[in-house]
Amino acid sequence: MKYASSTATYANESDLLAFLDFKNRIIQDLLGIMNSWNGSIHFYNWVGITCNQSSKRVVVLNLKSLTLFGSIPPSIRNLTYLTEIHLQNNSFHGETPQEMGCLLQLQHLNISYNSFGGKIPTNITHCKELRNFLVFSNKLTSSIPVQFSSLSKLVLLNFGRNNFTGTTPPWIGNFTSLAALSFGENNFQGSKPEDLGHLTGLGRFILSQNNLSGIVPLQYILFLPCSISHLL
Repeated sequence: MKYASSTATYANESDLLAFLDFKNRIIQDLLGIMNSWNGSIHFYNWVGITCNQSSKRVVVLNLKSLTLFGSIPPSIRNLTYLTEIHLQNNSFHGETPQEMGCLLQLQHLNISYNSFGGKIPTNITHCKELRNFLVFSNKLTSSIPVQFSSLSKLVLLNFGRNNFTGTTPPWIGNFTSLAALSFGENNFQGSKPEDLGHLTGLGRFILSQNNLSGIVPLQYILFLPCSISHLL
């Protein structure tokens, strides 16, 4: 099928091919969302896609709460102008591809309420502009890589309700821009972070339902899991 494009260039063709690959990874689409991803209109007008009019590149992929079942293809690396990815509240599975680390302009990544498994790829630490990193309620495992300490612009960080192990990152106190933080409902062990006093802007903080010892400073309130929506 020929896809509509009046100003086809290598750049936007690269975006198009990445989205077609993404569409092929969707194995169940109860709402028929992917039916709009066809050649009758330019792919900039497909459901969930937002284009920057000056660069003619896709900057937002928003497919949240659309009852989609599938996985993320490695070809997502070609969507190099993406600043936001919203896939929360679907049924995506498999591992998050290392190739997401090629999205150097990415600022907001939300894959919460899915079934992603395996480790969080360390290559995501190449996304130095990342501000919101939300993976709540998945099946992610292993410890949190030390490389994540380089994501110094983070404002929202939610790793809650997964299967993370190891200790809570000792470098978390260096994230002075954090406004909300959750490591709740995992399998972390050891002591609670000692440098929380450095996080003067922290307004939401959850460590509940782990195997942690120690005392959290009184200025921080441990919110119950039902308050996790404040982080999304």
